[in-house]
Amino acid sequence: ADTPRSPITPAVATRLRAIAAAGPAQRDRIFLKAGASGTVSRNLLYCLAGPDHQPGYRIDLDGRDALQPTIDRFRAELVAGDTSFDRPTLAAEVGRTARWVLTGAPSPLDQELAATTPRFAFVNYGTNDMEAATSYGAALAPFWDAMNELLDRLEADGVVPIITGLNPRSDRAEATRWVPTWDAVTRALAEARQLPYYSLYLASSPLADAGLLGDGLHGNVLIEAGAAQPCVFTAAGLAYNYDVRNLASLELLDATSRIVLDGAVAPDVAPLPPIAGQGTAAAPFVVDRLPFTHTFTTVGGEALRDGYPGCDAGQDESGPEIVYQLDLAAPIRFRAVVLDGPDVDVDVHVLVDGACVERADHYLDRALPAGSHRIVVDSFVSGGVAQAGTYTLVLLTCEVGDAACE
Repeated sequence: ADTPRSPITPAVATRLRAIAAAGPAQRDRIFLKAGASGTVSRNLLYCLAGPDHQPGYRIDLDGRDALQPTIDRFRAELVAGDTSFDRPTLAAEVGRTARWVLTGAPSPLDQELAATTPRFAFVNYGTNDMEAATSYGAALAPFWDAMNELLDRLEADGVVPIITGLNPRSDRAEATRWVPTWDAVTRALAEARQLPYYSLYLASSPLADAGLLGDGLHGNVLIEAGAAQPCVFTAAGLAYNYDVRNLASLELLDATSRIVLDGAVAPDVAPLPPIAGQGTAAAPFVVDRLPFTHTFTTVGGEALRDGYPGCDAGQDESGPEIVYQLDLAAPIRFRAVVLDGPDVDVDVHVLVDGACVERADHYLDRALPAGSHRIVVDSFVSGGVAQAGTYTLVLLTCEVGDAACE
């Protein structure tokens, strides 16, 4: 998780082709865009529509001529006179969240799907979703639910999603420190579903001013002679957020479309070996790095624990559990996030020296000493029925100065 683009492995390629097979009537040379202000902006992809549609832009591939066939492919078919690159999408609006695009009859997403019949979709939410609850942590689960519904809707139609994470933030110190958690969760969502992912946070953070405008929220762009030029992929252009984002978006569209439409092989191999362990008390899954993400299920797990004295209020946790081991050479400030789906209720527990020190329904923050610790994802029991099922666990260190982890 230390590179902006998640690898497109053979397993991802197989998944993308399977999604496309569900929608034989989709138009292979059309994509839609779903998001908020960063997607509405004319700085995103409009420049690739070409001089016949957007004559004010300069395109400099800086030697990446292999991308030109993909540009030509998606210029070739129009929707209401526009290419996919410069179509004003109905599925994006300033200040909106992933829940917004699903709301209404028809929803903005349904309207754009009906208007375009696309094969691919760029999806970018997160910044506004952070503000949609009482805290940045509390907003994670609603975001997770909405994004899964959105992706389910696209995939049901045979639309292949390409997910872009949120920008860095410098508008508020607390928000700045929570963005890495949101980025890790969004990447985990893409990994769980085996979809392409691009981290704007990792890509833009090294740029001057983190690639942001003065508001600390929105991406900046190369300016030439007073005009925005977001498709200049030289070293000068790639010092700016939108130029970086447009190149990455084009490269992902190129790889994804060639896999789905042309039968191209996956460009990457699996970067990491399978997670060691079995998720049991005797052979726990090994957390070998932070951040760490894992999608698994408590169904079929051991059911050795009924509760967690010392950090619960008598909840019935007698359902099956999955156990992880985290070995620390030095103390850290730590965040754990567990996210599940409909009809699933699992909780995350932290055990130090065998004793539970904290539990939570979705997320927790705390200082952890050096040593060997257990993280347990356990199934809540309601009405005598274990609410076991699939979950995604995200573990990471807190950012310096994050008061929630003190």
